Amino acid sequence: MILPVKKKDSRPRGFSLLELLVVMIIMGILAGVAGPSVGRFMDSLAFKKQTGRIMATVRYARLKAVTNGRAVIMTLDSDNNLRLEGAVQEERDLKLSANDTISLNPEIIKFSPDGHATPATISFTRGDRSEKIIIDSLSGLPVVE
Repeated sequence: MILPVKKKDSRPRGFSLLELLVVMIIMGILAGVAGPSVGRFMDSLAFKKQTGRIMATVRYARLKAVTNGRAVIMTLDSDNNLRLEGAVQEERDLKLSANDTISLNPEIIKFSPDGHATPATISFTRGDRSEKIIIDSLSGLPVVE
């Protein structure tokens, strides 16, 4: 059996400079459009992470009160750190940035050994975003409003 001989392709292989430039321009336009969205997404992610850190501290305070059988008092110190006193003596650094603000209403939140807590609101603000964390008085658990 005789196999047919294939002719060599005389066309050059690869991409032309013009094709590469067009692709680079399109990628540049897409990056310019997507860049601000990625920045906003990262800011949103950092805000949610900080809110989660505050909620974790509230849950921790309640857990310590229940497991140790003694009340835990939560206050906010002058450096915007949450201070826990009673069944546990701790200061929880929230790692707030310069434009973050946090406030407790009332200024003292008490977690009882039976799981109850002072009804309270923790307000957290970063730039133009804000979040209210409500502490349920019956369960002592934080809920984002």
